[in-house]
Amino acid sequence: MSYFVLCTFDLKSTNRQDYENAYSDLEKLGLKKVIVGDQGGNVVIPTTTVGGTFTGANASAVRDFVCEKAKTAFAARSLVSEIFVLVGDNWAWGGATT
Repeated sequence: MSYFVLCTFDLKSTNRQDYENAYSDLEKLGLKKVIVGDQGGNVVIPTTTVGGTFTGANASAVRDFVCEKAKTAFAARSLVSEIFVLVGDNWAWGGATT
């Protein structure tokens, strides 16, 4: 089954490069700052949040997978963070800029 994953994070005592590295690591997992909407347009997710679609047995398994991968990626860079992962199995999302 396909699940939409939204991951938001806050890094402690870091600099701009640490955030760029965090985004890069999360993108390798499939979580991106810019995602493509149903209509084909790019949607930019607000700062320190990334999203993507994943397949898995259930929402809890996908949540645990993404949390562990994000924690491992941040720990490899010695980043101290708070991470929040939301997984939806019957999802719709939208974005706008003002």
